[in-house]
Amino acid sequence: MAIFMKAMKAMKSMKAMKKAMKAMKATKKGVLKRIKAQHSLSKTIKVDGKTYDKEMILAARRATRGVKNVLISMTDAKQIFEAARPTGTTGQSTYDALEKKTMAHIRKTYKFTPEANLLLRKMIARAAAAQAKRTKAMKATKTTKAAMKSMKAMKVMKAMKAMK
Repeated sequence: MAIFMKAMKAMKSMKAMKKAMKAMKATKKGVLKRIKAQHSLSKTIKVDGKTYDKEMILAARRATRGVKNVLISMTDAKQIFEAARPTGTTGQSTYDALEKKTMAHIRKTYKFTPEANLLLRKMIARAAAAQAKRTKAMKATKTTKAAMKSMKAMKVMKAMKAMK
């Protein structure tokens, strides 16, 4: 009987862990799969004559769908972030001028809960820091490669002078 109780307790903790892991990712896999299959991450949409990022606008519209649903919650904020940065905080997806303009439009047009507002700002700041770190590392490797190339050229020139 004691073994059975331990097994039940372990199952409950596993279920709780799975639930917590699901909560970390707001957008369901099916939605991300559909977005990637449609190649709609780089598409734009016109709102009031201005061009914005399509997936970010659609995420904000989905968040406020319904008569009484006027506030964007934390999970909705996560979905908007995932539309802006599909790879999350790895620094691989860029946050270009169009996405910045779209985010400004979303912040101006839609209302957020205070927690959702703070969460979205924190997530974007974290992703921006990761992108800056990655960019800095890429520039450093480029500089190192250029330096190595020039050193190699200098060695070749010295060798040619020695041959004369």
